[in-house]
Amino acid sequence: MKTYSSVMTEPNHATVGCAFSSDDAIVTAMRKLSDDGVVAGWRVGAVDKDRAARIAQAAGASDDLDPLDPFFGLPGVASGADASEGVNRGAVVGGVVGALAGLAAGPTSIGALMPVDPPLRMLAAALLFFAVGVAAGGVLGGAFGKRPSTHAGFQLIDAMEAGNIAAVGSIETARIDEAKRVLGDGGAAEIVVIAH
Repeated sequence: MKTYSSVMTEPNHATVGCAFSSDDAIVTAMRKLSDDGVVAGWRVGAVDKDRAARIAQAAGASDDLDPLDPFFGLPGVASGADASEGVNRGAVVGGVVGALAGLAAGPTSIGALMPVDPPLRMLAAALLFFAVGVAAGGVLGGAFGKRPSTHAGFQLIDAMEAGNIAAVGSIETARIDEAKRVLGDGGAAEIVVIAH
């Protein structure tokens, strides 16, 4: 069993995801956690939609978990087009700041370092600093932006592609260890916790 956790600033809610190879084992674990009031709102998914529907019905869950993005729409992670928003915003801010810095640095000795005619130094510096700003801003925007939901859930995605069944549910952070223990004892191949 492999356990992955993503903890941000003192959250009080989390989402737990798990993958099992055995249909009976996942139903048993989901029922136990639901009956004990540990996890609520189970969603089940698998590459085989019929299998996911059977397991969801047996466990009293919904079968709408996307095998390609199990954490789609989860607070704290970005899904779909929103996943690239941090990179794009960082690149725009970096480009604008870079261009302004280039315009300011063009008439100085920094602008004289580039082999261009003196009247074009300001423009050349602005273009150079713009390009550097776009690159640096995009990298920093990606690093500090929301984590893409497909990155947060890649273990579950890989497990479902390998033929496992996955389930995702809501949990209070105080009960995460209890859920991990039940899932681990039940034979979970993967356990992923996203705190939000």
